[in-house]
Amino acid sequence: MEPRQIALTIDSRLDSVALVGVAARRVCEEAGFSPTAAAAIELCIVEAVSNSVRHAYRGEAGHGVDVRMTLTGDALEVSVVDQGLPVPLAKRTPPYVDFDPEDPDSIPESGRGTFLIHEIMDRVEYLKEGTSNVLLMTKALSPPRE
Repeated sequence: MEPRQIALTIDSRLDSVALVGVAARRVCEEAGFSPTAAAAIELCIVEAVSNSVRHAYRGEAGHGVDVRMTLTGDALEVSVVDQGLPVPLAKRTPPYVDFDPEDPDSIPESGRGTFLIHEIMDRVEYLKEGTSNVLLMTKALSPPRE
């Protein structure tokens, strides 16, 4: 099967992020992910784009955030690209959040989205390509049911 791809560019405004979520959900449905898996993947994509807006661009509008979703024969590959501040080295590896699961107030506010991305997606990779910051995320498609 030929890969199918959709590419979106949004302005670096938080109110534009929801549009990416709508597209992500539809791509996940088209790929055959369950509703639960589609919601989890949508969350990861929205979180990654939100991080570009909030952290790479410090909430400043007027910059582009590029999102590419590619359906291959066996996976959904997503790239989120910005030209803002790079992801700090300490946040490029799987985060290990230290908290007491019995105490919701102990869950740190910062880093939860990154933690979820690493937990939900099968592969997460940060790259620097010239002036671009690239977050690559991959989620395997379930084998077809017989």
